[in-house]
Amino acid sequence: MKELIQKHWDGHKKVLYKNDGENNMCYMEALVRALNSDTKEKRIKSNSIISISRQYLVKVLDQPFDAKSRQMTEFLKTFEGLDFMKYSQIITQKFIINQNIYFYDDGHKVYYLGDIIKYVDEEQEQDEDIETNESDIQTVDILIVQEEIGGKLAQHAFAVANKETLTGLKFCPFCKSKGFDTKSPHFLRDYEKHTKQCEQNGGKIVKTVQLDQIAKPFCPHITQNKTYQYLLAHGRQKEFKPTQYYITYDLETVEKIVNKQFGKSSKQISELVPLSVASTIKNKQGIHTIYSDLRNGDDFITQWLKQVFNEAVIIQQDNQYFTKAMPQTIDKDMQYNVEVPVIGFNSSKFDFSLIFRNLQCADWEIKSYIGSSGVAKQIVVQHKHLDVKLKFIDVLTYYVPITLKEFAQTFNSEINGQKGVFPYEFINTDNYKEILNQSEPFPIEAFKSTLKNTSMKQEEYDQYVQDTKLFKNRWDYLQYYNEQDTKIMIEPIDALIQMYMKFDIQVLMLNNYLLGYS
Repeated sequence: MKELIQKHWDGHKKVLYKNDGENNMCYMEALVRALNSDTKEKRIKSNSIISISRQYLVKVLDQPFDAKSRQMTEFLKTFEGLDFMKYSQIITQKFIINQNIYFYDDGHKVYYLGDIIKYVDEEQEQDEDIETNESDIQTVDILIVQEEIGGKLAQHAFAVANKETLTGLKFCPFCKSKGFDTKSPHFLRDYEKHTKQCEQNGGKIVKTVQLDQIAKPFCPHITQNKTYQYLLAHGRQKEFKPTQYYITYDLETVEKIVNKQFGKSSKQISELVPLSVASTIKNKQGIHTIYSDLRNGDDFITQWLKQVFNEAVIIQQDNQYFTKAMPQTIDKDMQYNVEVPVIGFNSSKFDFSLIFRNLQCADWEIKSYIGSSGVAKQIVVQHKHLDVKLKFIDVLTYYVPITLKEFAQTFNSEINGQKGVFPYEFINTDNYKEILNQSEPFPIEAFKSTLKNTSMKQEEYDQYVQDTKLFKNRWDYLQYYNEQDTKIMIEPIDALIQMYMKFDIQVLMLNNYLLGYS
């Protein structure tokens, strides 16, 4: 043991306080020396250190006898010392101190700060209103050296007089635990940066989470969904619900004969222009439709959009999260600010192009466009006066390419007779008023398609004739046909919503998740 003590004492006489570890009380002697340093007026004597060490030991071990008693003398004869691993926290709590424990690396021949034992105010942990002034708690520096002697691990403790000389590091004057290598080329930069921040923190160590450098899991339905993030953070995942109220829409078109020649080999025969537009609104009150067509004027799509925005205000409220205590009161803590879905079928290539020019006007504007010039995956339109946004999306984004009738039948086999039929090639912009003003059914020849090279079967035509008996004229049937295309989308969309919710995914926000938009 003497060799171990002398090994570290040599060359460090002004850095360490020596003790010979009499009666294996080196830890207590080091503690006494650290807590009772010499001053110009008073120098602590060796016998005083030993006497106080005995008192400290009795206090640490909760012995029932006095430090100067005969029992204490007998106890010390067999005392093997204190294991710092076991007693360092006990000593810290009993003496209300903080300990910086230093060790020696025999391989690199350096001393280093290996452990910081902080005093824990148990009353403060139980009552947050009680504050402990950390600046009043004394910090002591203890060096623990160890070496295997005779097959046993021998340990010795020194009180450190100058930790900077011992370690070769410059320590922060505020937290007194963070050390910087003075030989490092970045010493001044790192030291000044730390001390400036540490001074602002009052010398307190502010712990920050350092994540491992591993691949981030791909879970966009969580990372791109602020609502789910909030519920997950507060342990309320069971409250997560889908965006279940929305609007569907569909446009019917009529051919406009153009016959434009483009060069020697290209010719445009016609182009499609909007004839009518319909929407089915699903909100808490139920399901209803809105409709507009060319009879309302050339700006009938703009008129329809005004109605859609007004309906969206109600839907936005219906989709909100409400407090449990007051079911009619919106939960303002919930991170929910989702656009109202306006869903079309195969609209990314077709309907979007027909209404695009109407999405930018004095009352509303396009805030986000995702897609290419030919295919719009998503368009977000914000009203300038109403606090609401519309998100135009195509339901085929979430499903395989099929017809509207097939899509509806996938979830409801009885939908077959509800789709309706319409003779697109029979009318154009020159004759639509004359033809649609008539009250009799379209002739069966009107349903012949030269593009698809198909004709209507007689039983299908008979069903159509039966349906027309409910309407005064062909305009009314057009409205019925247009609205039906939006109605039959509701059930399959609801089925998709519920199917995705099994995995806590809001299907109507999938574009947001996968495309990184929020």
